[in-house]
Amino acid sequence: MPRPTAPRCAALVLLGCLAPGPARASDMIGFETRPDGAPPVDDAVPRGRYALSGGGSVGFFFDTNGNDVFDRGVDALPVFEQVGTDGDDGFVATSAGTGVHDRAPQGSGLNPRLGQFFLRQPDPIGGVPGPFVIDYDTTQTIREFSGEIWDVDATGGGLYEQWRVDVLSDTGSVLASLLSPKGLGPGDPNSLDSLPWAFGFRDLPNGVKSIRLTFVGTKTNGIGLAFNNFSPTFAVPGSIPVPEPSGLALLGSATALGLAATARRRRRRRG
Repeated sequence: MPRPTAPRCAALVLLGCLAPGPARASDMIGFETRPDGAPPVDDAVPRGRYALSGGGSVGFFFDTNGNDVFDRGVDALPVFEQVGTDGDDGFVATSAGTGVHDRAPQGSGLNPRLGQFFLRQPDPIGGVPGPFVIDYDTTQTIREFSGEIWDVDATGGGLYEQWRVDVLSDTGSVLASLLSPKGLGPGDPNSLDSLPWAFGFRDLPNGVKSIRLTFVGTKTNGIGLAFNNFSPTFAVPGSIPVPEPSGLALLGSATALGLAATARRRRRRRG
């Protein structure tokens, strides 16, 4: 059984590796270790594939040519991003303090969940990254999963960030989809600035091969993907804030859980 209250990665295995390295299987990948269990290195590619406890593995890449398949030498691998300011950032944490990057707001209780590392696009914050693909290589039937995208917000000009999560079959057909909220500016009490949008699916149909995260917002620059706490075989609401009723949706034959962080909203309402 996974440990939903302890989002720590044990054995990651990424696309681009000739063979999986030694791995301790886990159903929660928090990107706090490299594939071999050693500590990550900031801005380094975590080569290899994460092992699944029920057999098989899962890998991650940015689909440069848009064919939903990893093409060596064409598609890009993500990199580890360490929490803090180093100039190559996953997100600008406006609410965490002026000039501070890649951090949850102080006092939010979310820093342990963000941890010390997460995955981001290989380039610094900038233009729209290619779709981020999570690729399964397993004989298991994948019925559910969950993950987090951090800092879905907006600029002062009204341009917003938004992500679409598609569950794909081995033929490339879309089995289920879910949209993140449209990003709101840091001054809005419902903004996800410096906070996670936690998503998940349950009761998926047979044939899940991959998951595709595509940027569909109106921003054209200043964009980064901060991806963390991926559970490849379980939807783990115990490790994420309780969703409000509007966070639940039925999409086709799958139950999709869009679980936005509500801690800051509730704190502000109390204030």
